[in-house]
Amino acid sequence: MNTVEEGTNRLSTRRSHGRVVNAIAAMLRKRLSVPQIYLKPRLAGLSGIDVLAVDRAGSGDVHGVEIRVESVLPSPTNLRKLLSQLKALPVHYKYLALNSKNLDVSLLNKLSAYPELFDESGIGRFGIIAYDDRLLQPDTVIDSTSSTLVVAPERFLVRGGKLEILEKYLSHAIPDMQVRM
Repeated sequence: MNTVEEGTNRLSTRRSHGRVVNAIAAMLRKRLSVPQIYLKPRLAGLSGIDVLAVDRAGSGDVHGVEIRVESVLPSPTNLRKLLSQLKALPVHYKYLALNSKNLDVSLLNKLSAYPELFDESGIGRFGIIAYDDRLLQPDTVIDSTSSTLVVAPERFLVRGGKLEILEKYLSHAIPDMQVRM
């Protein structure tokens, strides 16, 4: 398997996606208090989640991030579809990560007030993370500044029944990243 696509200095889609996962995990590790971070968790009901983070050593709020590595910004229709898929996830904070190359200042101003980012109940708003396009290059160093929170999320209401399945998974799963005490 080639790690770099023929004739370019760009990584394969799989490797590019993995680098973005690591960059976003680094950002969440820096932002949260004693986080436990799971990369590509395998759990029914969490399909599409690339990074799952639990705050406060696993006893706090749950954050879920879906990463899109397309080279173009999703159309408003596609963005609505992506967000509707994320709405069903049983996590308190929901994020969509997009390539910063596609996010200009005028779009960012529109996104922060975009009605589709808000839950119909009035409780919860999707966060938007912009990751550095240079992550898709093999020679770029990944650090916590490789991704930026562009639109701050607001906490979604998650009913206890939906959290039970997630909590059962978290009680047995070993985090991919955690703070050692």
